[in-house]
Amino acid sequence: MKRKIALLMAFAVCVIGAAACLIIYNTERSSDIADARGTLGRYLGFAVSSAESEGMPGLRSAAAVWEELYPGGRITVIGSDGEVLLDNKADAGELENHYTRGEVISAFETGEGFELRYSSTLRSWQVYSARRAGLPGGGVCVVRLSYPVAGLSAIMQNASAPFIKYFIPALVLISLCTYLVLRSIMTPLHTLSEAAAQIARGEKARFPITEDDEIQSLSNTLNNMQDSLASTIHEAQERKEELAQLVGALPVGVILIDDEKRIRYINREASRICRGNGGELPARGSSVEVILPAGELYQMLDEPDGKRDVTVMRGGRVEVEATTLVLPRGRMIVLQDLTEKLRLEEARRDFFIDAGHEFQTPLTIIRTGLELMRSAPQMKSPERAEDLETIDSMLRQQERMSRLVDDMLLLVRLDADAAPELPTLGDVNLKELISDVRDEIAVLPRKKDIKIEIDAPDGAEVKGVYGDLRRALLNLMENAHKYIGLGNGDSGMIKVSVEDGGGSWRIVVDDDGPGIHDKDKDIIFERFRRGDGHRARGSGKKNGGYGLGLSISRRIAERHGGKLELGESRLGGAAFVITLPKE
Repeated sequence: MKRKIALLMAFAVCVIGAAACLIIYNTERSSDIADARGTLGRYLGFAVSSAESEGMPGLRSAAAVWEELYPGGRITVIGSDGEVLLDNKADAGELENHYTRGEVISAFETGEGFELRYSSTLRSWQVYSARRAGLPGGGVCVVRLSYPVAGLSAIMQNASAPFIKYFIPALVLISLCTYLVLRSIMTPLHTLSEAAAQIARGEKARFPITEDDEIQSLSNTLNNMQDSLASTIHEAQERKEELAQLVGALPVGVILIDDEKRIRYINREASRICRGNGGELPARGSSVEVILPAGELYQMLDEPDGKRDVTVMRGGRVEVEATTLVLPRGRMIVLQDLTEKLRLEEARRDFFIDAGHEFQTPLTIIRTGLELMRSAPQMKSPERAEDLETIDSMLRQQERMSRLVDDMLLLVRLDADAAPELPTLGDVNLKELISDVRDEIAVLPRKKDIKIEIDAPDGAEVKGVYGDLRRALLNLMENAHKYIGLGNGDSGMIKVSVEDGGGSWRIVVDDDGPGIHDKDKDIIFERFRRGDGHRARGSGKKNGGYGLGLSISRRIAERHGGKLELGESRLGGAAFVITLPKE
């Protein structure tokens, strides 16, 4: 920058000097040409007087005097027709017609003419001055005098010599002053630049203090900016370390990769899942293909974001849930080890199966004993009526316990099987299925007159397991029947309708019972969770369950590719909707 400014200053000084020299030269040249024009005019008057008094002989005498005084000068006499009558530098007969010359035309028209132009005859630039003259015989001619411009070159030399004499020292002085000024400006800027370079290299530096107010203001601003930047970088570094510690402590594996599928970050859990041990972490920039233990995981990087369960065979069989997420600078891979979770789930399932089978044997023995006691002849006497009521109560409790065990075993089976096996699937006519369940509900004990209405098309069919679908629908209709009986009034309504949902059938079970409170809508499908008091066990009611019916129905619907959800009741009670695909 300093060199450019110095060169620019030198160029500006040279341009100014050249312009000054040109101005001086033009001024001097114009002055000398004006002087030459005056001199030519005085001698031209002498020649014109000679022509008017003596004619051509007088002009020849004047030409001789002019050539003697100015050997480089020229005199030309042009007739009224433009023909050259006399010329002291060339043969007049060989010269071309001069009527086209500007100074000659002007002299004939106005009496006098002047021009500065190039002469093709003398091959040089000439100063021409012409004047009209009358001849004694009555004719008219133009007398023209000229002087070469080359004779004026001394003017430039005379004018340039003193200018150059003073211009060169002035140029040196200006250059020196420019250097000193630039040095005073550039030195603190250079110091600022060096400090900035040190900061860019990560070194600690401060912008210097100078005597220049403007540069010191810039230095102070840069120091403040550096302090703010250092504080921001320190804070970002602390957050980065905290985040790295947090991610490193997560019970899931996290891998960050760039767009080239190179590792940017990996925590120890991810290294353990991928390598089978918690050894040294892979180096940053390593290819993720070397780390991922299964080709299926690597294929996920070329697919949209998603989640997939993968079996990894490094250091033993490991069940992993892999999730990918696109980031602005690559992708994140989250790996969760499901091995222990699946082991505990299998242990829980085995426990429920074993416990269920163990419960069934004593429950069967209890029921058999109670039924034998009830059928004994001595129990028929009126005095044993209270004992019979106690036995009936115990039988009802045994039935509830047996049903709970059956529900638990069914849930375990539904959880163990992801979906019904293809050989067990069949065509299930929904209208016939609903009618079958209605007939079973109709024989249940009831305190009210409950009407069951069916609205289903004849051709509504789905692929599924008839027994499972029947159990799901039975749970919903039993709930409706149960809670209608708990409400006020002497009658109730259950409406079961089948609606066409395009690619699916919607089975809606609606009732006019007490309904479900808003606060209970999120928990009614959870296992062993039930609604508020008016739908709960106890409170003097004998209709309470254990909160497994809706969970079973939802699981059955999901195993058939559908869903169970709470809908809007048209009868004012509760409406449950089972959605099943047609195919």
